[in-house]
This record gives sequence, C-alpha cells and structure tokens, in this order.
Amino acid sequence: MTACFNMSPPPTLAPDPELRSALLEYYLKYATSAELTDWLRNIGQETKGTVDEKRARIRAHTQYLTMPSAAFPDQTLYYLEIYSAAEHLEGICETLRLDPHGTRDMRWRRIMREIGFREGWLSRPPPSPLAEASFLTELVRPFVEWHIVGARSNYEKGFYQGFYDDMAEIFGESYVHDELPIASGTTLKIDFHLGHPQRAGVGIEFKMPSNNADLQRALGQMDQYQARYGENLLVVLFPDLIDKAKETLFIDKLSEKGIAVIVK
Repeated sequence: MTACFNMSPPPTLAPDPELRSALLEYYLKYATSAELTDWLRNIGQETKGTVDEKRARIRAHTQYLTMPSAAFPDQTLYYLEIYSAAEHLEGICETLRLDPHGTRDMRWRRIMREIGFREGWLSRPPPSPLAEASFLTELVRPFVEWHIVGARSNYEKGFYQGFYDDMAEIFGESYVHDELPIASGTTLKIDFHLGHPQRAGVGIEFKMPSNNADLQRALGQMDQYQARYGENLLVVLFPDLIDKAKETLFIDKLSEKGIAVIVK
C-alpha cells in the first residue's frame, strides 16, 4: 500500500515518546538482517555486524524517535509498508493495545488512527453512542482527511468499502449510511451520510471524474446535495483520471459554492 497524508498539521502536535519507542522496538524485533542492513544504509551508517549490533546501531542513529511530528505519520506509513503482513499488523495492534481483529486494511488504518490520536492530529470522538447533534463537519472532516487510501482503484466504488469500514469503526455502524436518498421522492443519493438517516448529519460524496461531462454532471448535482446538507457537505475527490487543470477548475467551482473538497 502506498499512501501519504496531505492534511495540514494542527497547532497541537506533540511527540508521544512511548508510542514511538514501542513502534521502533517492534520494527527492530521483527526486521530481518537484510532489512536492518537496508535501514542502516538509508540512514548513512555502517551495515556490517550481527543482528544485535545492527539493531543497536539503528537505535543510536535513527531520527524516528525525535523527528518532527509533522513528518512522523508518513515515516510510519513507510515502515508499515515493510511490515504489512497480517501477522505483523496484528502484532503492532496488540503492542499498542488496539483491537487486533479484522482485515489487514482495517488493522493498518487502526494503527495509523491511534498515531493520529496520540500525536495530536486527531481528537478522539465522544463515547458511543454519539449525540446526533455531534454530527457536524467539525467532528467528521478530520477523520475523512485522515482516512488512508491504499491501493488505487479505477472505479469510484472501489474506494467505498475501506471508507465505510473506517467510519463505522470510528462512529459506529448505526451512524454510517451509504447510498442514502437525499430527499423523499428523489433518486439522487449521497454516497455516505454520517448521523441519523432521517435527521441532520454530514453528507460525503465521492467523485472520480474522467472527463468534462463527468465534471459538469457532478457540479450540477451539488446544488441538491447542498440544499440537503448546507455547510455539512464534503466532497472527496479522486483525481486519478483527470489532469491538474481540470482538478483545479473543479475544486475552484466547488469552493465558489462554499463546498469543502478533500483530495485523495
């Protein structure tokens, strides 16, 4: 899985030494001699020696424990690429006292979400059950921005399941609804509704346009979505199939309408 974060760091970031140390020790414990050699080479250190010597040299020279908080999530994603086997992710979840069950992607996102909580990127949501009044953009948007997309898909629907699983784990399945009609008597559906299905909530619409016709159709739908959700509407854009100029134009048009766009 190749992913990165593109959200702006909040002002409350602070390193969590216990978290960082636990992750580093896990990486070192399960890294092979060849992986330790590559690690040492990447940080400009001598690569020869026993496994224990290599581990000690990495501990002495790695910047992982002290790197700026803004760089820590992406560096952790890089390491998780190496330790992406299901048993490794299960072990990291257990090390961090997280639920070790679920698919590989669920464990992967769970680990990264815990990093978001403990390093100050995310605020933990209120205890379940959430009050319906809590479902506003202010609560939901950071988690949508933090949601990690792993393998890319050629189709918009290919991104749905991972997002649903992530949001359901955060907010509870009873508050996450997919393909919900935006009003009685209409065939237009929002991709995701967070909150009570018949009451106020946050609407999240995925868009993966491939041409101008798709862009114009998407813009045409937005007035109806906005009439339902107002300021609590988020568009998640997957720009894989359009050029940068079309991406910029689409974002600008939505910004003119006061609609927030999150690019994945």
